[in-house]
Amino acid sequence: MPQEIKRERKSTQSLMRPKRDHWNEAPLSPCPIPDISDDELVTISVRDLNRTLKLRGLTRDEIVRMKQRRRTLKNRGYAASCRIKRIEQKDELETEKTQEWHDMEALHDENNRISDEVESLKGKYEALRKFALSKKIPLPPEFETT
Repeated sequence: MPQEIKRERKSTQSLMRPKRDHWNEAPLSPCPIPDISDDELVTISVRDLNRTLKLRGLTRDEIVRMKQRRRTLKNRGYAASCRIKRIEQKDELETEKTQEWHDMEALHDENNRISDEVESLKGKYEALRKFALSKKIPLPPEFETT
């Protein structure tokens, strides 16, 4: 019952929120400093960024927007690398799973082959034992079955 409530709540929440994919997100607002590219903004150190922003005489609001833009770009990069890593790990695990499955099938086949061989040897042993008993050939005690 609680799972049904969770599912219902989850589906209700998803109806209230518009679904957004990462490629459908609204673009970032234009950069207050057009000569700093997004790549530079992400790779520049915080100290250098602060120095550059102050030297250019930006307002406090523009500085905050630039830092927010930097944080957003960095988060997008982190999210992209996490997606890539997750996909790679999934592929590795699927490959490993397939290999384990093939190994298990091979072991199952070998187990069946050995079981068949054991049954064949038991049959041959029993035939020899019956032959020995019919011809009154004495058998050692370890070969006697009860």
